[in-house]
Amino acid sequence: MSIFKQDKEVKRMIFNVDSEIAERIEAIRDEARSYGKKLDVDTAVNKGLEKFLKKAEKKLEEMRHEAKGRRRHQPADIVPRPDAPPALPEEKALAEKTPSQPAVPTPGQVAAKVKDNPILGEPGKPEKQ
Repeated sequence: MSIFKQDKEVKRMIFNVDSEIAERIEAIRDEARSYGKKLDVDTAVNKGLEKFLKKAEKKLEEMRHEAKGRRRHQPADIVPRPDAPPALPEEKALAEKTPSQPAVPTPGQVAAKVKDNPILGEPGKPEKQ
């Protein structure tokens, strides 16, 4: 492992580091700069993170494998029982309709509802003001 760093493409990330370790790194980095060198902390951090990532990826793969055995139910997979009430009011209205009732009201049904509605009054008759 090289002590001094070679420039290459990097992505800046922010991590929490123990304060004692951070102070020691800053002190030795400043000393290396006094000699005109850059301390290659990045490579050490990258190697440590790579080791961590391998362990994390292995553990997550095990968890995926276990989860595959006990597959989670997705909303589309859940089928309600025939006697279960609908969850939403719109579903209740749809569930109460019989196959003989059309999904869209006919003009006659609309006219009947308008006629029965005191606010709308009878269709075709303007109200006196």
